[in-house]
Amino acid sequence: MPRSFILTLMAANRVGILSTVTQALRELNADIQEVSQTVMQKYFTIILAAEFPSDSEPAKIVEYIEDQCQKYGIEVSLKEPATESLQDDPSPEFEKYFLTINGHDEPGIIGAITTLLREEEIDVTDLYALRNKEDDAFAMVMELSMPGTVDAVELQNKLEDVGPRSGLSAALQHENIFLATSDPRPVRIAIPQRVT
Repeated sequence: MPRSFILTLMAANRVGILSTVTQALRELNADIQEVSQTVMQKYFTIILAAEFPSDSEPAKIVEYIEDQCQKYGIEVSLKEPATESLQDDPSPEFEKYFLTINGHDEPGIIGAITTLLREEEIDVTDLYALRNKEDDAFAMVMELSMPGTVDAVELQNKLEDVGPRSGLSAALQHENIFLATSDPRPVRIAIPQRVT
């Protein structure tokens, strides 16, 4: 039976780094199941789930990838889900929502928002945030797994009260509405580069 691993890799971005990483994985006979990759402030970052042959050893996988990617100075971290205590999948009573936040940036705003979500037992399953350096405008999109007992309108009002000084606006939409009215591409592409 194949062994499943989650790998995260990071290095200063250079052309060809993704090709080298995926080539190393192919040489290890890894089958990529899921992947998310981005470049953030000139750093290449990727997280992926892959299945490896049953006799694969975590330390050897990390060593081989770092060796093959030596010229990029890549750092590799590996986890094996089968050996971890993981959170259960959401029950059918949970629904997917998208939260869009806009306002002026101030320290602690993401922490305040996520604390409120935690208190409501809401799980953040995806997030992308961006600050515009020119005018300190802030935009964030979150994918949420929400219990059916949460009142969406009340939650939206609470979120807007989190950052009154930053003129925070919050739009909370059920998955069906969000997908029907928004660009279906990844949220980081849909966020404009300049927000006011």
